[in-house]
Amino acid sequence: MSTSTPPSARVARILAVVASTALAVAAVCAWGWYRAARDRVPLESLGPEDRQALVQEMLAASPGAFAPALFEPAIGYTLRPGEEIEAWGDTFTSNELGYRTGPPGKPKRTFRVVFIGDSWTFGLGVSEAESFPSQLEALARQAGAAGPGGRRQVEVRNLGLPGYNTMNELAALDFFFDRLRPDAVVICPTANDADSASNILPNGSLTRAGVERDGYGADHSMVFRTRLADSYLFRTRWRAAFAGIRGLEERLRRRGVPLLVYFAASWDEPFAHALVADAGLDAPYVVTPPGFAGPRWRNPPPWRHGTPEANRIYARMVYNGLAELLGWPAQPKEEGAEVPVYRRGTAGDGSARAEELLREETRRIPESYVPGPDAEIQCVGAMDWTTGLTGKATTVLVRRRAGARRAAVTLRRLPDAPSLYPLAVRVSIPSAAGGTEAESTLPADGPGITDLQRVVLDIPGDLPEGAALDITIRAARAAAAPGVLAPRSMYIAGIEQE
Repeated sequence: MSTSTPPSARVARILAVVASTALAVAAVCAWGWYRAARDRVPLESLGPEDRQALVQEMLAASPGAFAPALFEPAIGYTLRPGEEIEAWGDTFTSNELGYRTGPPGKPKRTFRVVFIGDSWTFGLGVSEAESFPSQLEALARQAGAAGPGGRRQVEVRNLGLPGYNTMNELAALDFFFDRLRPDAVVICPTANDADSASNILPNGSLTRAGVERDGYGADHSMVFRTRLADSYLFRTRWRAAFAGIRGLEERLRRRGVPLLVYFAASWDEPFAHALVADAGLDAPYVVTPPGFAGPRWRNPPPWRHGTPEANRIYARMVYNGLAELLGWPAQPKEEGAEVPVYRRGTAGDGSARAEELLREETRRIPESYVPGPDAEIQCVGAMDWTTGLTGKATTVLVRRRAGARRAAVTLRRLPDAPSLYPLAVRVSIPSAAGGTEAESTLPADGPGITDLQRVVLDIPGDLPEGAALDITIRAARAAAAPGVLAPRSMYIAGIEQE
């Protein structure tokens, strides 16, 4: 999946309101949620111009370009197949499979490379010809690269789409494999590919509202807003992603199809090495050097993905990996594009440095949760971190304090949804040893009933001090209200450790 994109300053203030009443309506974005602004504006105070600007901003970020993949739910969605689409700064016609790429039929004497990835592989904000998969095709043809015996011309097909995660990508390749008949595959993970994918709104836009089961097994949408986190769920989701890539490698090996892994966009390289080593991948891999997804190499807002020039350099990085894998002719050296082609063990497994980076990044996570504009880093599930308003389920990160043995979660009823209560609530902290959980009930309002409900549970003993606790709060049900664009169940008033 791709990284988040801030809206204009004026619309940001408007979107903040919708986030407070609709659990971050800007989840319609294919690549994440807009950040809540500090200046909050009452929704009912918005005039016609601001309301129209809000909708236009949302639809520009996530246009009605998508169609649900009802034929294979694990794919999630494709573009509207075989239609002219104007989106993300480009106008193009999708192919019959629903992707911005050429037709699936494979001509004779063709060596086909199929790319799978997210918005970086798609080429958000640039034309199809400027995306790095298409530029790779041009490079290969210029260099005279070909299949065995030099009798076939290289051709690329691109299954990358905005908002895809690793599970979407693997499902798409498996489903369309026989129609595309790849001779080589390049998978392009980005650093948020362990986040949840989205649902399709009726207009063909994307939303994370209403996610009941994601590709990693969670019962609610999960978006990690830290670069890295020493949390049980963060680790297990990444292990699942790379176990999926390892499974792909085995399936391709049985078919005689080579695989290259290209770590696209921004990566902490030791973490990439550790993921490869932990999964036991044999495929060669290339990691984008730090800085090549930085401001200089990104197109202007609202897209903020690789510029055409950046995509050209990415294409050269991928070419170098494929040249080593397939025996293609070497390219002339170019500063920045000359990156190592690794195999498991050639760079060390990266585990020790990766663990250091996980711990360093986790130190940014507070030891308690207090709703407010600075709490975004802690909120993984669908919720408004500034107020604690949450949907049916959410997850909050809290760094385990030295000596802490229990976590106390304080909940508050919604003032305008009396029919929700009494409401059964379950709080859990997962861990490798099985985790812990506690149940409670938010009572119906009435005389003598306190507005706050405190739920206390033990911290799993196998989670070390300094690690991030994945505190998940689940309600039995949720409700909508006039002007609210997503279900809500309660407020999380705070989380403390004892």
